[in-house]
Amino acid sequence: MSGAAQLGNLLNVTADLNYYTAQLNIWSAKYEANSEKLQKQVKYEDKWVTKFEEAQDPDKEIKTAKYNKAKGEVFDDKTADAYAHYKVKEYDQSLSLELEEMDIEYDTMKTMYEALVTQLQAEKDADKQSTATAMQDTHLLQS
Repeated sequence: MSGAAQLGNLLNVTADLNYYTAQLNIWSAKYEANSEKLQKQVKYEDKWVTKFEEAQDPDKEIKTAKYNKAKGEVFDDKTADAYAHYKVKEYDQSLSLELEEMDIEYDTMKTMYEALVTQLQAEKDADKQSTATAMQDTHLLQS
């Protein structure tokens, strides 16, 4: 391959690398932002589960403005669910599921662009070397 063709190839690889690096930055930012929201929902879910189990524990006594349960009493699932939501208003199961799906999608895209950037970086390094050699052979580049 001629020096000019190799230089053209190097420029194309560099342009692709710049594009994929920008895409990687976009998907990484989306992944990080979503991850923070998902972590909050996971914490809320843990609290919600604790409150749900508390409502079904016969050894627990619950006294709130809305819910009362004497020791030995157990809330049914519907009431335990309502109690858990009352105590942990921030937990949103549908939002949590949506964030989990987005987490998978964003992580997949981020991983794909990381692989492409790594591959193109290696290709660029190899093309740089072969282009430099080709240019020296044509005496267009002095060593």
